[in-house]
Amino acid sequence: MSLFLLAAVIDGGLGLALWRYMDTFPELVALHFSVYGDVDIIGPKADIYRLPLIGVVVWGANGAIAVMLPARDRILARTVLAFAVGVLMLFCLAAWRIVS
Repeated sequence: MSLFLLAAVIDGGLGLALWRYMDTFPELVALHFSVYGDVDIIGPKADIYRLPLIGVVVWGANGAIAVMLPARDRILARTVLAFAVGVLMLFCLAAWRIVS
């Protein structure tokens, strides 16, 4: 349960931080980088809100999977929730990379 709530707090914090600093972003931001660090996709700054939205989908899907798993394997359920936290931390890192 605590990993589920931690993932929700991270995603909410990411959305809140993006909303708070939206005025400081340039009109066009780099939205995707290649494996070499080159910019692949440039878009409007409002597209950066896709990160927390995708985070909600990951959070909800992993939460649903974790709810179905405890009857079979509690460790696997916790691992799924830990992966949700890890993915959301990567989204925070991606947002930082995009806006800096």
